[in-house]
Amino acid sequence: MSDIALILSADKYSIPDSKTGEVQQLHQVWMSTDYRAASETEKGCKPMKVMVEPAVFADIMKCDLPALFNVDVKMRPGKANALAATVVGFKFLGAPKIFQAAAAAVARSTPT
Repeated sequence: MSDIALILSADKYSIPDSKTGEVQQLHQVWMSTDYRAASETEKGCKPMKVMVEPAVFADIMKCDLPALFNVDVKMRPGKANALAATVVGFKFLGAPKIFQAAAAAVARSTPT
């Protein structure tokens, strides 16, 4: 499955397996897509925490974030057989300078 996503951040961390005690390296991104339409009770895009394959994580870390990507996602059963998704591939689309643009807009609108 492929979708356009705004990846906000990427994180790598270690966590011990609760059964074996073996330390696992986990890779994840926080991302958002345009998956829902606005209504009277909701608006905007909620970020989602999604696991990432280690090689994909390494490549994402070479990009500026936040950035837009075309992501390839594979679904699998997760904890308690709940749906889980893993980013297995991506194509970098661009890194809009959101915060820099906002700072520039504020500077332009502030009287001197």
